[in-house]
Amino acid sequence: MGEGDRRVALVTGGARGIGLEIVRRFLADGYQVAFVATRAEHVTRAFDVLRCPEDRLYADTIDVTRANEVEGFIDRTRARWGEITILVNNAGISPKRADQDTPWLSQTSLQEWARVIDVNLNGPFTLMRLLAPAMIAKGYGRIINIGSLAGRAMPLIAGPHYAASKAGLVGLTRAAARDLAPHGITVNCIAPGRVLSDLTGPPEATVNRSALSRIPVGRFGTAEEVAHVSAFLASPMAGFITGATIDITGGEFAA
Repeated sequence: MGEGDRRVALVTGGARGIGLEIVRRFLADGYQVAFVATRAEHVTRAFDVLRCPEDRLYADTIDVTRANEVEGFIDRTRARWGEITILVNNAGISPKRADQDTPWLSQTSLQEWARVIDVNLNGPFTLMRLLAPAMIAKGYGRIINIGSLAGRAMPLIAGPHYAASKAGLVGLTRAAARDLAPHGITVNCIAPGRVLSDLTGPPEATVNRSALSRIPVGRFGTAEEVAHVSAFLASPMAGFITGATIDITGGEFAA
């Protein structure tokens, strides 16, 4: 398979934060990139920021928990560019605690629990299940799951549903890596620590100041740093790395 057959990437949650920087980096590396988000205004803003021609960039508003919407988007992307050989599962949600004095478990409804697991864990599974057969047929693929420090260590900021979903994503990564390795497909997870973006708020926020005190390198991470690692894992050079979780935490967690 030629290099030109490896150039179509799909990024979920690609309109903001880490996802947007991954899209930007993939475009810079010459990929044709499709991304999804849940809000049309975020997609529009991302296009304005990226300023990329439509023959290189395609996006739509879908819910990654709705398999029919996901499948439709995949079909439309294939019609434009051919098979997708790079998948980045970045879409995720992290509800905030309403009452700081009440244990988080006590104020997490079953509905909220189910929604977080659905987006953060079932969504990636759905994308992987739908795209794996074509990757197997090509004998090549790269799957990158964006996890979290909260799924690797004691969660100090995130809720139990978020931590459980991200820990589950690590397990799913390993299982899929073992399953798909004989077919030329790698599956890896990136677990960022405190990375500043429009989703985490300004550095002077109380929760961020507290987090900074726990980071040995003495600064926050950047979305660009996560994008750089994603770009390497997406490349043919990373063919001997699979089933791994790469921690980008400034030393806050080391396995």
